[in-house]
Amino acid sequence: MIHVIATVLIKPGKMAEALEIYRPFTSQVLTEKGCLQYQPSLDLDLGLATQRLDPNRITVIERWENIAAFRAHLNAPHVLDYRAAIQELLQEITVTVTQAVI
Repeated sequence: MIHVIATVLIKPGKMAEALEIYRPFTSQVLTEKGCLQYQPSLDLDLGLATQRLDPNRITVIERWENIAAFRAHLNAPHVLDYRAAIQELLQEITVTVTQAVI
């Protein structure tokens, strides 16, 4: 199993539009072969000194059965549609892919 953390920075004032794009996209991703979890999330302020809050950030938590499933996801037609739809709302996307070692 692999874990993917996608950090999506949205242009100020564009979060509502971005979330509207994610609603149908999320349900499409969850039907993909090998997708165990796909959950866009927003920062939750718990008042922790170590928190770095950003009202323009969507953090997507993903779990995939294997690397092949994740690579197939990256080329799925709905992913290409998502990229085109969200492009004008984006500041930056970074992706971290991890694999459990214990």
